[in-house]
Amino acid sequence: MFKNRRYYGMACALLATMLWAGAFVVARLAVGQISPMTLGATRWFIALLILCTFTLPRVKKEWHVAKKFLPQIIAAALTGVAAYSPLSYFAAQTTSAINLSLISVTTPIFIVIISSLMGQKQSSNTWIGCTIALFGSFYLVCNGDMERLIGLHFAAGDILMLLAAVGFAIYSLILRKIPEGLSQITIMSLMSFFAVLMLIPCVIWESTQPSMIFNMNGIVFFSIVFSAVCSSVIAWLTWNIGLENAGPATSGMIYYSLPLWGGLFAFLFLGETMGMVHLVSGIMIIGGIFWASRSPKTTPAKDALPNEA
Repeated sequence: MFKNRRYYGMACALLATMLWAGAFVVARLAVGQISPMTLGATRWFIALLILCTFTLPRVKKEWHVAKKFLPQIIAAALTGVAAYSPLSYFAAQTTSAINLSLISVTTPIFIVIISSLMGQKQSSNTWIGCTIALFGSFYLVCNGDMERLIGLHFAAGDILMLLAAVGFAIYSLILRKIPEGLSQITIMSLMSFFAVLMLIPCVIWESTQPSMIFNMNGIVFFSIVFSAVCSSVIAWLTWNIGLENAGPATSGMIYYSLPLWGGLFAFLFLGETMGMVHLVSGIMIIGGIFWASRSPKTTPAKDALPNEA
């Protein structure tokens, strides 16, 4: 179908982005049907089973390298998988899918901030772009009313999603340097394994709470299958194909269309509408990141996006 490798890569990156955008809509659909920790654990358990069907030989082959990198893999599993998914599901209970998708693309901002705190110098373009994008995220979180920012009155879901974005930034920095001889697919499989182990005690605790919900119906079944198969496995595979064929810069620019797809899907399937606050904050967030990307010292887009939502 695609004679040009670059177009093929762009199509794969776009598919991954659309699937990640759909994950936020699914998270909203699942509210009141299944508890966040249970959804997160079930999602990654099924994803792990799928991955094991074709990754175990590679994991076994690369284990001698992977075991030396286990502390980083476990830390990445905690911040980018075990924490990110439940936080986004908790966030979905009190904020819109549009807000979730907009806030999710702020991860590169936090990568830059954390990197600078660790001593990495950033260019003026990077700081200007990140400042614009950060103000855009604040504008969104306070729903266009800056007095809320002063009074610290925010939607809990927006704050939780910001925390998830920070965690994903840490995850991205942890996996920035991967040892030679260790493939992404081995890392993904091991992260899924450790994330499931981390989430099991959380699910046990959640099951003892009065708010525990698990209604096995069509919505819950679809939410689990879509999250595990589409948002985890297929999106991850197509994203890496996109990186390989279209390159990180082009794939990164495609990724920033996530709020567009999130808004479209939220409108079609949830009846959510995009207001002026979303438009202004979206322009500031995406425009700021574009501005920051003009600097060669900014974090590559691929570092921030290997395993979204």
